[in-house]
Amino acid sequence: MHLNSEAALDLIEGRLDQAQQALWRLHTESCKTCAEGVKYWQDLAIHLKRQDLLSAPDDHLKAALWIFQPDATAQGSTLRSIVAKVVFDNFLEPALAGARGTSTARQLVMRAEEFDIHVKIWGNQDGRQMLGQLLPRSGRDFVHAARFHLLRNGERIESTATDQTGEFHFRDVPEGDLSLQIDLPNLTVIGALNVQALR
Repeated sequence: MHLNSEAALDLIEGRLDQAQQALWRLHTESCKTCAEGVKYWQDLAIHLKRQDLLSAPDDHLKAALWIFQPDATAQGSTLRSIVAKVVFDNFLEPALAGARGTSTARQLVMRAEEFDIHVKIWGNQDGRQMLGQLLPRSGRDFVHAARFHLLRNGERIESTATDQTGEFHFRDVPEGDLSLQIDLPNLTVIGALNVQALR
């Protein structure tokens, strides 16, 4: 078991709970690969926070933003948008009578063309998290070139990227009318979530 980039950054920035932090610190003492990974991210963080770096002048920022403006003369876009539908929600499935180990975590599977999005949401009003994975149904390799955005009432509140296995994680999931937006090359997928239904 090795630290992935997200966990290494969480360790460096102190976002892990004490038990997880102690576990990973102990692990990096005996694992050269993870120790090198943590060192890499520490060095990067130091370089990004250098005091001698200045913001770019306003005219340079405007010129850079202009580069990314959509071309009004373009005759159509190759970018498609589709809606993911929920094909499984454990809160809507009848519980098995006498089943042990029932969980208050909500588990969903959403489907959009050739992809399934597996989602698990757990916690309470004080702290709710979402963990998921984007999987191709065709059996191809994992999807690791995707950006996930958590939206509330259509506005982005948090964004993350998938790791090498197509997994994503949001640490601060509020209640309300939430949606997931998944940006893939040439495809955007939107799927609705109703976090108010969490028990």
